[in-house]
Amino acid sequence: MYILCGLYILCLVSIFVLRSTKTPPGIYTKKFFIKPRPATKDTIAIVNIAGPIRLSLSPKRFFDYDAEAIAKKLRGFGDKKEVKAIVLRINSPGGSVAAVQEIYSEVIKLRKEKNKVVVASLGDVAASGGYYIASACDKIVANPGTLTGSIGVLLEVGNVQELFKKIGVKVEIIKSGRHKDSGSMFRELTPEERKMFQELVDEAYNQFIEAILHGRNMEKEKLLQIADGRIYTGSQAFSIGLVDKLGNDQTAIELAKEIAKISGEPRIISEYEPWEKFFTIFERSEVRAPFQEIMSKNKIRFEYILE
Repeated sequence: MYILCGLYILCLVSIFVLRSTKTPPGIYTKKFFIKPRPATKDTIAIVNIAGPIRLSLSPKRFFDYDAEAIAKKLRGFGDKKEVKAIVLRINSPGGSVAAVQEIYSEVIKLRKEKNKVVVASLGDVAASGGYYIASACDKIVANPGTLTGSIGVLLEVGNVQELFKKIGVKVEIIKSGRHKDSGSMFRELTPEERKMFQELVDEAYNQFIEAILHGRNMEKEKLLQIADGRIYTGSQAFSIGLVDKLGNDQTAIELAKEIAKISGEPRIISEYEPWEKFFTIFERSEVRAPFQEIMSKNKIRFEYILE
């Protein structure tokens, strides 16, 4: 474990060095080195959203995708005249409510204010908050075996009261108001608190439903019948109207090209910072599990996420 900790710290130092190093434009700013082409060539940009989504990348969330960074990328592509369409590659079980809504709002702005075509390409998993984001796009493409849906909200409150009793630990709480320690892990929820948290969940769920209705133009009655937290395959989602087309990333690119009315072969770009590629590889490592367990100790989780 100490060896893993040492390797982890060394990796983080390397990442921050990479982030602070200025590099010539056109070399490390794209996924592959591409010889500069005329800026007027019609372009389709690829933006990746993978793993749990959080509002900001803090030291305890190194393995999650930063919603603010994704939103910044989307705004950047929105300001480029040559970018006619954007394909969102979503391979995520969702994330925190605010983070998911942050990206959703940027996608809506791209479509409504910047007149960009946005197509979602769903990967292995694009459920709950992942689907929330996809619903903001012009069209959604999924593989037949994609896991999607899981439309709903999850709020978890931990309780270590019995454990602390066994080990002889007692916690005294001093507070300024009767609700200040609502959700405390050191005691049971009161009926009033349970009702209060349920109201929060219901409100976030209604926001989820309204977001899909706004983005997908579905009938509310039909949506409510299928939005009960169930998980669907891509094929099932297609049959009930949650997905527009079955296919892969290339299918999504072709669809974006068609909707944007791009003639000829568009330029395809996928920009990222050097540290992002490292994270893509590093997050698959067996090192991830113990550190994620140690570093994420939030007592309450409020999320659009597939567990």
